[in-house]
Amino acid sequence: MRTLIQNRNLLLLVAVIAVLLSIPASEQLRFDQRIEAFFAEDNRDLQILSRSRREFGGDEFVVVAWTEDRLFEMPDDQYPQTLEEALAVDVLHRVDPPVAEKMRRVAAKLNAIAGVNGSQTQHLADFLDAAPKYKPSRRSMLRLFEGTMVGKDGRTTGIVLELLSEAQSVETRAATLKQIRVIAGELGEEVAVAGEPVQVFDMFEMVEQDGQTLFLVSLSILAVVLLLMFRGVRWVLSAVGLVLGSVVATRATLFLAGAELSMVSSMLSSLVTVIGIATCMHVFVHYREIRREQPPVPAETPEHAEQLATAARGTFRDLAGPVFWTCVTTAVGFGSLLVSQITPVRSFSVMMCLATGVVFVGCAVVLPATLASGSRLRPPALVPLEHWLDRGLHLTVRAVESRPVLTGLLCFGLFAAAIPGVLRLDMETDFSRNFRESSSIVQSLKFIESRLGGAGSWEIAFDTPEVLNDEFLESIEGLTAKLREMSDEDESINVLSLTDISDLPPRIFGPAKTLRRIANKQPELVGNFYNAEAQRMRIILRSAEQMSSEQKLAQIVGIRQCVSEFFQSLDLQQQDRPEATGMFVLLAELIQSLLSDQLKSFLVACGGILLCMTVAFRSLRIGILSLFPNVFPVAILMGALGWSGVKVNIGTAMITSVSMGLTVDSTIHYITAFERARRTHSVTDSLKRAHASAGRAVVFSHVALVAGFLVLTASRFIPLVYFGALLSLSMIGGVFGDLVLLPLLLRWTTPERKTAVSDLEGV
Repeated sequence: MRTLIQNRNLLLLVAVIAVLLSIPASEQLRFDQRIEAFFAEDNRDLQILSRSRREFGGDEFVVVAWTEDRLFEMPDDQYPQTLEEALAVDVLHRVDPPVAEKMRRVAAKLNAIAGVNGSQTQHLADFLDAAPKYKPSRRSMLRLFEGTMVGKDGRTTGIVLELLSEAQSVETRAATLKQIRVIAGELGEEVAVAGEPVQVFDMFEMVEQDGQTLFLVSLSILAVVLLLMFRGVRWVLSAVGLVLGSVVATRATLFLAGAELSMVSSMLSSLVTVIGIATCMHVFVHYREIRREQPPVPAETPEHAEQLATAARGTFRDLAGPVFWTCVTTAVGFGSLLVSQITPVRSFSVMMCLATGVVFVGCAVVLPATLASGSRLRPPALVPLEHWLDRGLHLTVRAVESRPVLTGLLCFGLFAAAIPGVLRLDMETDFSRNFRESSSIVQSLKFIESRLGGAGSWEIAFDTPEVLNDEFLESIEGLTAKLREMSDEDESINVLSLTDISDLPPRIFGPAKTLRRIANKQPELVGNFYNAEAQRMRIILRSAEQMSSEQKLAQIVGIRQCVSEFFQSLDLQQQDRPEATGMFVLLAELIQSLLSDQLKSFLVACGGILLCMTVAFRSLRIGILSLFPNVFPVAILMGALGWSGVKVNIGTAMITSVSMGLTVDSTIHYITAFERARRTHSVTDSLKRAHASAGRAVVFSHVALVAGFLVLTASRFIPLVYFGALLSLSMIGGVFGDLVLLPLLLRWTTPERKTAVSDLEGV
């Protein structure tokens, strides 16, 4: 400690130079916007999807949809009210000429955009014009395109675009989608641009922008909180400098290690902010207590300089151990996420462990100069209304002391009531629920799914004979019929199959010959479903994104069961087992995986924290006791979510382990203060002293944590909103756990004598 204080200014200078040199590298840290990065490379669904993209040219489709007063050319002035009524009109159906011209003009503009695969652009006017001039054929083709290029209202239509992969495109995805939206905006007010590439891009773009903005906002708010509390620029600058330096150093290290940020790790900077500020709170409060106990001496004298050094050494002597173990337990909480099956979650875990270590090093090089440099350094001021806080802390410890049984029953009752709620937790798989209702994503999805059809895309891919024959196509027609039976029961599923094309009238030649005839005239239509060279075929499914998790998972299970039973019943040779998969399935499995990972990571966090606390205090009893005040707020929070019906999303699925890692920090400081007082005082007096010292710091640090996390609720990405709000509630619950439940447990289990247990300064 003496070495740190003696070399404090040199350490600070080295830290500043190191941070300045790290800025260029930190600025180059990139944001990985691939949804595929969420899954391991050996994930079966991802492998099937990747193969399908190679064989069928990709599945990154964007739909530009709008509504026309007269979509079809009709003889009567009174236009039909539905597509069914329009098909009942005895005409050769074609798009109304002015509308057809408009479609071709818009399609030409869209095709000219860099990043759009113009050869795959599809719209109703071209398809109908290329179809046979035969009324039943036209009607069948319109039924085939219902839900994709024509809506049930007979007025809504869409142009379907295929995007080039970002590796193939000379333009960024952001620029491509921006130009698509500009052209779509020329169609009028009631227009929608949707599709999984749009949704995924907007999600990542929103998260990246919000992550940067919220970091700056949270840092500013916490700086104001520090200024209001301690009324000194030094304390604000040192804490802000510690946070900024830690963020820059962490980002630079990640860049040099070849890592990339993801949607999950976008909150990295905000979390580093609250961890750094909370640590500074404990140090500043303890330093203030030591300074207030020193006799007054004139400033700018040798005695004053020695007082500053003594106070700084005392602060580091008392808190070096607790700060070290708070960083370790915080890292354990984040490290427990390594058990997740989601790749970005594991990466986020490693990043936060690194960041926590950087914060600890930052404290060692920044805080010595903060606490001991300057000839006229004043201690942190008393916090406004602090005397009221002291009274509240005194009343709390008196209540625990005078009514321990009642307090214990209250805690047990809350915990017991929460457990059934935890078992009721459900997951949110509706992609649109990740965004605010007013966002363009949600509005576009509503337009598409209410007027056209489902925006979720998935498929069933399988092997075909070397040459398609009638027998094989008739077999696949049977599978299509079975899938259609399911879609009759659930209108949110739309089935598109090659057999729909081979069954187009006239049917006098048989399905194989009909298919070859259509392939000659409209190769792009057949190519969407069949790759002759790869001998692969697929049935495309469209499902609504805006539906409950129960419906979505039931659809996936039902379709997969139908496919499995069908191929088992027929002697169709398949190299790979046919299975329904796609981005729709992957997104549903993502949340399901996070929910199952939550319990595993929670158990790992508990085990890791138990081990750390046992080693830190050299007491298994203390290790076990420390779990209760930290499990308690998590259980209450998750139970409340279950009882209230709030569904688990990406943000809430990581709450348990992260919350454990953050709330245990105050537990360490409280137990340290209690054990220090136990050397010379009774259990009751030790609890009072711990409440008066560490208890005050616990409240201050949790105020800072809550203020920092509440900033996340301003995000446009709902999982970040949930993450911030729920962690704030967990922090509030952590105050109850540390200032009510923990003192109660210490009172019941600590013998009324001086203990031989060392405090953390000897660890």
